[in-house]
Amino acid sequence: MTDTARVAIEQGLASSDPEDVHDAIIDIGKQRHPELAGRVVPYLHSSTGFLRAAAIKTLAFYLHLPAHKADAIRLLDLDPDEDVREAAAMGLAYYAMEDRALLQQLLRVATSRGEQDIVRAAAFLSALDAAGLQPGEFPKARALPDFDARADWALLARVLTRAGQPVPPEVAERAERAPARG
Repeated sequence: MTDTARVAIEQGLASSDPEDVHDAIIDIGKQRHPELAGRVVPYLHSSTGFLRAAAIKTLAFYLHLPAHKADAIRLLDLDPDEDVREAAAMGLAYYAMEDRALLQQLLRVATSRGEQDIVRAAAFLSALDAAGLQPGEFPKARALPDFDARADWALLARVLTRAGQPVPPEVAERAERAPARG
């Protein structure tokens, strides 16, 4: 990391403006600085939701640090802020590639009508990614608003089947009801 980049990140983390802190946390992830992960970890417990979201996005989504898989699961399951749960769901895609139970958890979140659509959509996309979505298969239609009606459930069922993963009944039912896409 250049001295200039390090100074900018350090200034952001030291700022009294939460937006500056957020940007510094995200820069640590986007610029791939796992050596600064220790500076991000305290923000997993911040009272400010968007700082918790930035922290888990950096540690799990950008840096893929195995030590923070459990943090992402905890935040997905328990955090009261939907933006934090969305960031956690996004971050779990990487870990779910090798963890069948975690993939099934993402599918449960994606099919849960009790969860916010933005979180469901993130879990849906993470499940697609973890199950081996191929280049060119990415859903072209927006899944929000009205997530259940707009998500490409048939694509998810196909990708899961191709990966040798079980297709949960909730996904299969939605896939059967979905209009043909293409």
